[in-house]
Amino acid sequence: MKAARLLRPGSLIAANALLLSPGLVLGAPLDSAVFVFAGVRIREGAMPYKDLWDHKPPGAYLLNALGQTALPWLDPWLVSWILTVVFTSAAILLIDGLLRRRLSSGPAWFWSVVCVVGVACHPLALGGGATESFALLPLVAALWAIATMPRDWRSAAGIGCLLSVACLISMQSLPGAAVLAVAAVAGEGGPAGVGRRAAAVVAGGLVLPLLVLGWLVVGGAAGDAFDQIVTYNAAYRDSSSGMAEILPVTLLYLACLAVPAGVTVARMALRPRSAGGVEWSSLAWAIAYAAYVAYQDRIYLHYLIVVVPPLVLLAAPGMQWMWARLWSRNPRLRSLAFALVTATAFAFLVSATVASQLTAVTLGTSDQAGASSGATAAWIRANTSVSATLFVWGDDPDLYLTAGRPSYDRFVYQFPMVTAGYWSADRTETLAEAWRASPPSVIVEVPAAVPLFRPKPASGDGRDLDTLAPLRDFVRANYRLAATFGDHDVYVQVAPS
Repeated sequence: MKAARLLRPGSLIAANALLLSPGLVLGAPLDSAVFVFAGVRIREGAMPYKDLWDHKPPGAYLLNALGQTALPWLDPWLVSWILTVVFTSAAILLIDGLLRRRLSSGPAWFWSVVCVVGVACHPLALGGGATESFALLPLVAALWAIATMPRDWRSAAGIGCLLSVACLISMQSLPGAAVLAVAAVAGEGGPAGVGRRAAAVVAGGLVLPLLVLGWLVVGGAAGDAFDQIVTYNAAYRDSSSGMAEILPVTLLYLACLAVPAGVTVARMALRPRSAGGVEWSSLAWAIAYAAYVAYQDRIYLHYLIVVVPPLVLLAAPGMQWMWARLWSRNPRLRSLAFALVTATAFAFLVSATVASQLTAVTLGTSDQAGASSGATAAWIRANTSVSATLFVWGDDPDLYLTAGRPSYDRFVYQFPMVTAGYWSADRTETLAEAWRASPPSVIVEVPAAVPLFRPKPASGDGRDLDTLAPLRDFVRANYRLAATFGDHDVYVQVAPS
């Protein structure tokens, strides 16, 4: 009996770990490598933003630093991967608990598996370490608390704390957090009860952000944090190339949820009392997130990690309704249910096909990039001193982790240097002056929107401002090509004549 009880959660955790397992072989993807490296630098005494440029909230850096401190004998990327498995597995188990409140055991498990695939498959999670993977747990925990805990100020304060954790980790949490904050406040108790819960949500939600802000102020990084999180992200939004390429793929990936979720929404519109707080919160969460994506004017597949769970929570009861009506005595209702179930089955086939093709593409791309990066790191370790400073021209921050050499400056990937409205020729000249005074020991050109000497890629996401000619001239005059590994070119300083 005990083994049977463990089989259900064990199967969900195992499926999650299996889907994330390519990360153990292929290494950290771009964003995850930045967060892992930030954790390493924090443990060395550096401050994010001031000593390492990034435009994300600080939660992922601190989480990686804490994980590395707790498990100092493990590779930092392995620590981040383990944290991803733990956070997403816990979130899935909470979702399974919410599903079992409305469905029988078998259908609840099926939709939990759908959710696992939706948040952990390689095209979205890329093997682990994404901010959305970490932020998912506090968001789902807040929804679970709203659905199961007493409506008092204590639970409201806890929910506020959970939502602030999610927002400190990922800005993609903001729509869900706003919806869940309202859901935690609304309800019985009259104006006085609502007021107490609102005050508790705000108080609980302010504790950790104020502590983190104080840490940034004391460390002299608050101004840099504002510049990177607020100023840069505004410029990033203005330079966005839009969603034309990714949006169709996104819709096809989520197609399997469309019909059953639509059935639930239609029933909610016709009979509002037929749905509970979980369904209404999930619907509001999904709508708010769609509006947020439209405001950002961009979407990447990893953004979907925080919207798949509310869509699954909407789709599951809709599928249950359709399945039950297949045996209805009403022929019209039975025919409608059959048509809807058939459409859902076809949509599942479409989503599975798209997910499989995307997985093949992302795994192949990651494998090729990992091979080039690994060979480059090995060469650097074998041919440079441990004090040699490294500058990566482009977007391969994992090289700083694997090469074992100190980063030349705080720019560990290219995006800030090529975003119109944020970077400028004056900033390039400032960086060029620093290079002339104390140049990097090694420069590695990797795939980039604005290459060093390689051809420019045919497409990008709008971040391709090129004011970097002075840096190219400096490299051309002072460095030589020492080695090439796939799409990685290694340049070392030329000895003065």
